[in-house]
Amino acid sequence: MEKAKSIKEIAQLAGVSTATVSRVINQNGRFSKETEERVRRIIRQQGYMPNMSAKGLRTSRTQVIGIIVPDITNPHFAELVLNLEMNLFQHGYSCLICNTNESEELEKKHIRSLTAQNVRGIVLISGLRNYIELSGTPVVYLDRPSHSRKERTSGVMIESDNETGGYLATKELIRAGCRQIAILKCLKNDDNQQARYKGFQRALVEEDLRENELLCMDTAAVSVKDARVAVAQLVAGTAHFDGIMSTTDTMAVGAVIGLRENGLEVPGDVLVTGFDDCQLAAACGPGLTSVHQDVPGMSRLATELLLQMIEGKQPEKTYYRLPVSLTVRRSTQREK
Repeated sequence: MEKAKSIKEIAQLAGVSTATVSRVINQNGRFSKETEERVRRIIRQQGYMPNMSAKGLRTSRTQVIGIIVPDITNPHFAELVLNLEMNLFQHGYSCLICNTNESEELEKKHIRSLTAQNVRGIVLISGLRNYIELSGTPVVYLDRPSHSRKERTSGVMIESDNETGGYLATKELIRAGCRQIAILKCLKNDDNQQARYKGFQRALVEEDLRENELLCMDTAAVSVKDARVAVAQLVAGTAHFDGIMSTTDTMAVGAVIGLRENGLEVPGDVLVTGFDDCQLAAACGPGLTSVHQDVPGMSRLATELLLQMIEGKQPEKTYYRLPVSLTVRRSTQREK
């Protein structure tokens, strides 16, 4: 059977008017939840793709959302972008994904390019800065809070409870018997890392444990390579350590590899925790205990709020902090 090729054919299959189909696709106007679900189900079944370029010519606005991400190779960011793209597609939007490679200059160029293309909105995953150029564009600042809420010129902010996450990861190491805990962090341009570090410090103070400066390792980048180098320095140093709290899963995986390269095993000799609970955490032998971020929930909320702003509605709040939890695996289980 030939697939539907027009809004008129979709409308006939759904038993509604072409105007209703148009309103559902563009999320503009009134229609019931039941009608929306029926129309979208038929659109999916038919594999119908609206002609967004024609609409853009008529309205001077594209049906495109810009997503700016600092490092698309990072599994956590890749999962965020995938969820965002799928959610936005369900509402008739396509996405332009712009990777900055943690470069402020490249980020500025992407901002100028997206605004010049009249994108309907932007999801900005960045810890670098705010942009006055975005004051007239619906923006969701996601995952990384670049500045205080008062300093943002527009948009809403969504992040996880990073300080609580750092606290939970450190408490798990302490519960498992660790008393000399190292931390791998990358504070460059990233308030999330700073918040996780504060959680680490809070857990130590609560347990009357002293923070050892020799065990606080600042990496140049969030990478497996940099974490391996940092762990090699820890092993070669004079300070004993029996646990490592890593502020990302990527660095935690680097820590596990680095320990093995230097003759130490996880969890036999050193316990390790990560942060993100991405696919790396489950795949990394022996299984990485990690702080779980609700990536699907963050992505859904970002989509909902962005669509509200595109429709001219003001979200109830401008700041959202989502709870985190701890997924415990073998990397913090002492061998008997």
